[in-house]
Amino acid sequence: MIVEFLEYTITPCSAIARSMGFLKSSIEVRARYRRCCAAWQAHLDHTRESILEAARLSKGRRKAVLFGAGLVHDIPIRELSGMFEEVVLVDIVHTISSRLQTAPFGNVSRISADVTETVDKLPELARTNGKLPNHMPQLLLLDDRVDFTVSVNLLSQLGWVPGWYLKRSHSKSAIEEFQRHLVEAHLEYLRIIPGHTALITDYQWQTLPTPDAQTRLGLTASEPWDVLKGRRLPAPDKTWDWDIAPAPERDPDYNFVASVAFFRDWKDSFQKNSQVF
Repeated sequence: MIVEFLEYTITPCSAIARSMGFLKSSIEVRARYRRCCAAWQAHLDHTRESILEAARLSKGRRKAVLFGAGLVHDIPIRELSGMFEEVVLVDIVHTISSRLQTAPFGNVSRISADVTETVDKLPELARTNGKLPNHMPQLLLLDDRVDFTVSVNLLSQLGWVPGWYLKRSHSKSAIEEFQRHLVEAHLEYLRIIPGHTALITDYQWQTLPTPDAQTRLGLTASEPWDVLKGRRLPAPDKTWDWDIAPAPERDPDYNFVASVAFFRDWKDSFQKNSQVF
């Protein structure tokens, strides 16, 4: 708790990221990573390997952009730094510990930005119950030095904090429509940004009882639930499971498991959207 409090206190971030809960959410994920790092290890290895696999398909080696890279525990920083002239980590919050991890790499920089480009409008809309924005991100779209972009374990999270923030001012249906838009806009954004693009995202979660709970209480696995607000994806190049919250992290009797998909060439996958899973 002391580590999290200090990180929350000294991490530089925008006032809106702090007031809306983005910083708190990042600190909580960092804390969960510390508690569950052994259970997460296979997922982190798959993620890093997949990023490098996609990066090797890039025709140029000038600028690599990683969306959702603020915590960097799933990013192969050293390898990317050696592959590209410039590596840009994009997230709404970059914690102090993450900044320290990337400090030794002179060609690695950070952009503190909301990748949906909608968050700054939400406080006023929450106050007035106004119509939620429909916006296509513009960041880096005109940067022809971008040779490689990857969205890393971010897509399902785009609407989480906004949804929590808006629940007192907007209806459930309005929030879900907005969250679905954020997912759709991000996928389209990856299609039109310059260079080669890749996507790594969880797409469904499931609860699995621990062996003890299964025997003692007769518990069974839940049906998987969608975390992309109904947006179905093309057939991925690779999938794996992420033990995102092993018991007792969220529940003493259940393990929470996320299913993750990897698309090494999102633009090509997007064009084949008729084949979904």
